[in-house]
Amino acid sequence: MGALLVAVTFLGYFSASIAYIAALYEDRWRKWGFGSVVVGLIAQSGWMIQKAVLLGTFPDGTLYDWIATFTWLSVIIFFLIQLFRPGLPVGGFLLPITTMIWLGSQSLSRRLVVPPHLHGTLLKIHIGTAIFAYVAFLLASVFSIMYTEKERELKRKRVRLFYYQLPSLETMDAMSARLILAGMVFFTVTLVSGILWAKQVFNVYWLWSAKDVWSAVVWLAYIAYLVLRAAGWRGHKAAIYAMSAFLLVVINLFVVGVFFHGFHFYNV
Repeated sequence: MGALLVAVTFLGYFSASIAYIAALYEDRWRKWGFGSVVVGLIAQSGWMIQKAVLLGTFPDGTLYDWIATFTWLSVIIFFLIQLFRPGLPVGGFLLPITTMIWLGSQSLSRRLVVPPHLHGTLLKIHIGTAIFAYVAFLLASVFSIMYTEKERELKRKRVRLFYYQLPSLETMDAMSARLILAGMVFFTVTLVSGILWAKQVFNVYWLWSAKDVWSAVVWLAYIAYLVLRAAGWRGHKAAIYAMSAFLLVVINLFVVGVFFHGFHFYNV
């Protein structure tokens, strides 16, 4: 049953990605995209409920589960955007990324990494806030992609349908900045709770594992964005920076999280 739900989830999200990309050029595809998202979201919600019942807790103990939750939350936020702003063409930019991340996670280990006796409130805060932070960073990069696409359309002077559906450049620039600020609030809590958990479990605040160091790199990269923003960075440069910074997040998940040891190590 679990394998069937995973397959339906992928097919739903993949179909929605294709339909929403098509909707950037032909608006009639949007309803097909929305229907496919609903199918995928229902299937993934069913999978998560099934997994939670089996584990007796929310599924977040492995990188596979963590990415599933990250994808699920991203799609829920997209679903809410479509309910309240159906004309905003986020789907053609967001869903292909979430679908690729979901697909990439299928090769990851389902083994439990942290022994159950080490779980606690601090670890739950650490894991939960990391998910919200990375979703915010993902959405910021999506608005930055949308910004660069609208900017390119303006320069080409041969605009397509989605040009008229996208918000103004100023609005997308501001949205990206606000999402990064929100993400940094969550990610700071992630790091602090992780440091306190390490002290509680290992009696040291910082383990200097690859994951710890790379997470600090991600945090510093986004701090630098906020500093540059305060110094007057706007528009194209800020959008390129936000997209590049999210690549550090992807590396943190699929390279550092998989191939390097420590309590964040996930055996493939």
